[in-house]
Amino acid sequence: MYDTRFAVPGDLSAVLALLVRLQADSAHHIGYLGETLGELTEELAEFEPDWPSCTVVATDDSGRVCGVLSVEVDTEPARAWLHGPFVDVPVNHPAGSRIWDQTADALYRAAAPLLDGTADRELFGHTSHQRLAAFAERHGFAKGKPSSVFVLDGDGLRALLLREAGCPRTGPAREMRVLPTDAAVHEAVAVLHERCFPRTYLSGAKLVDGSTERTVVVAMDGQRVLGYAAGKQQAEEYYVDFVAVEPDLRGQGVGAALVTELVWKLAAAHGARPQAAASILAGNESSERMFHRLGFRLHVELVAYRSQVA
Repeated sequence: MYDTRFAVPGDLSAVLALLVRLQADSAHHIGYLGETLGELTEELAEFEPDWPSCTVVATDDSGRVCGVLSVEVDTEPARAWLHGPFVDVPVNHPAGSRIWDQTADALYRAAAPLLDGTADRELFGHTSHQRLAAFAERHGFAKGKPSSVFVLDGDGLRALLLREAGCPRTGPAREMRVLPTDAAVHEAVAVLHERCFPRTYLSGAKLVDGSTERTVVVAMDGQRVLGYAAGKQQAEEYYVDFVAVEPDLRGQGVGAALVTELVWKLAAAHGARPQAAASILAGNESSERMFHRLGFRLHVELVAYRSQVA
């Protein structure tokens, strides 16, 4: 059994090495953390106020970090997201399942102070990660609908960056704009976001207030908001978080134009990245067709588990 404690700044290199090691072996079914040290460092850096205060680690007798669990809390909707637990157990170890289970449970207990007062909790993982599924069930997390991560790289990404992103026109002049400061536009985007992505990890208010450092591109028809796409640059990719279009305009190419414009804006502002990625709910056939038309391919399927603690 490993010992558990809160992380300290000096654990950073060991935690990154652990995550890289686990993700490199597909048998661990880690999912989608980021492909490089730069991306993993960026992910940890997003925790507030600093990653050690939001992270617990498990160590063996020699002090080597063998497990990690980070907790991200958003006080506005009173929700918490668990990143992990990640446990370094050899895939074919005869007692691997029991060691993984005991370590994961110990990390969750150690993280209890971070979760105090936050009843709504969520964790993500690979759809094939059976140990994580069992962990979720033990701790009262219900399985949600899977989501699919699509990626675009190489010639496909170059072609996307070179194409014309102009919004299709069927009436008054339409245009693509980075989220303007107009309060009415902010409200329209926030309302559309909440309608299309209820109970997601980012509220409509936070999407438009600039606090998350996302780029938001809006399709406008005069003063009417037709849709938006939101995303951010990461160490090794442009990441598309959300794409939403008003129901009466879907299927007209507005979503594809928004994605194209967003990726172009991210590239222009932050320089080259080797790939773009996007996550959508599995089974959303219209979104899947759109990303396939843009050249994206399915990379991995993830699933969310959610708990409402009494």
